[in-house]
Amino acid sequence: MNSLPTRILLAAALLIALCLGAVPKVIGLSIEQATVERLLELIPPETQGQLEIRRNAFTEGWFSSSAEIEVLYTAIDTDAVALSLALAIDHGPLLQTADGLRLGLAYTTITPSLRNDLFDMAIRDLSIELPDVDIALLARFDQSLHIAMAISSIEYRDAEGQINFDGLEAQVDIDADQSALFTLQMGELSAMETANSNILVAGMSVRSKTAQVNDILADSSATLSVPSISSTAPLPFTLADISIDYGLQSSASGGQSSDIYQTLRVARFEGALPLNSFYWLSEVNQLNDELLRDYYQLINELQSDVNADPDAVGDELSSLGQQMALLTLQNPLELNNLIEMGAYEGDHSADLQISWAGLGTLSDMADLDMKEAIAALDMTLLVSLDLEAMLRSPFAGLIDPYVQQGYLTVSNGRVIIDGSLQDGIFQLNGDELPLDQFF
Repeated sequence: MNSLPTRILLAAALLIALCLGAVPKVIGLSIEQATVERLLELIPPETQGQLEIRRNAFTEGWFSSSAEIEVLYTAIDTDAVALSLALAIDHGPLLQTADGLRLGLAYTTITPSLRNDLFDMAIRDLSIELPDVDIALLARFDQSLHIAMAISSIEYRDAEGQINFDGLEAQVDIDADQSALFTLQMGELSAMETANSNILVAGMSVRSKTAQVNDILADSSATLSVPSISSTAPLPFTLADISIDYGLQSSASGGQSSDIYQTLRVARFEGALPLNSFYWLSEVNQLNDELLRDYYQLINELQSDVNADPDAVGDELSSLGQQMALLTLQNPLELNNLIEMGAYEGDHSADLQISWAGLGTLSDMADLDMKEAIAALDMTLLVSLDLEAMLRSPFAGLIDPYVQQGYLTVSNGRVIIDGSLQDGIFQLNGDELPLDQFF
């Protein structure tokens, strides 16, 4: 007679075996509805009108299922783009993935195909074979998702030129709270058309994260980096250490507003242009959240009207413009732009800052008073140019005449433009010009 511990172990083993056998079927019963619902959860409500998700087919099995899903995207006044996704779904809890054995709800390999008239026409006459696209999705027990995509390399050569592409890999991790991280690594891309033109992109990397993937106003950031872009024909040039940064976050001033920034940096220019380097910082602060949400919502409504009745576009655009203008005038806003560049072997900069206090009592554009608007506006502009570099440039002959007319000043080897608008007084290089005399 078996001992009690042995019977307990046998019962536990039988229970585990039953669970391992039954759980895949339970997962399969709900996976069809969950797949579409999960996709819809990832789309911001403001843009859902541009997308339609269709279930074309679904085959349910005990340990695996298959599905065909079509995602339709319709932009304003353009043909719809249809993305077909063929899904092969393995049910958990034990999953054989490309990275080995994993635990989770489901593992899905996805075969995409694109259908669009313009795209079909573009590739119809191409003799080059399109790269393979592999997509895999892992759904974990905690409702998080891991999506991996790989695009294969291309090597093509004929009498007219050649194309070489080292491939691309991307990953998306979406947590149960809808926060997400996206990373992308692209290999080298080169294209040459006989001896007439060529371009070389020495790879690319992208990293982006958001606090909530389905909220267009959630805190988010993104960085794109390119080591270099170069060409030897028809115009020789090299752009090195290129980076673009973007960020959105709740405004530090509080309230229902957001701050947005973006930067563009090219550390080194080489070529026929006189530029040596370039940097641009652009900031929009205290941007009203209602303004942003209304903008996307109105664009969505406008698109629906265009697709249903193209003749209604003019009236809808006019109404859209008036609503957006009124919201902009009613609420505070800050715009800052800083440009720094190296050109003609000198360093130059331009700094423009605009502060709009807002006209909270304005309820109709027809009631806008220009004096009140000017009083609500503060602006400063400071341009500083290297004098020696400017004397080497084609603009050298303009410096003395503009200095004599008061548009420029020269100090400590710099050419200066210093302007401001504050309290209705416009100043340029120390000279005041009251603006209320024009109203």
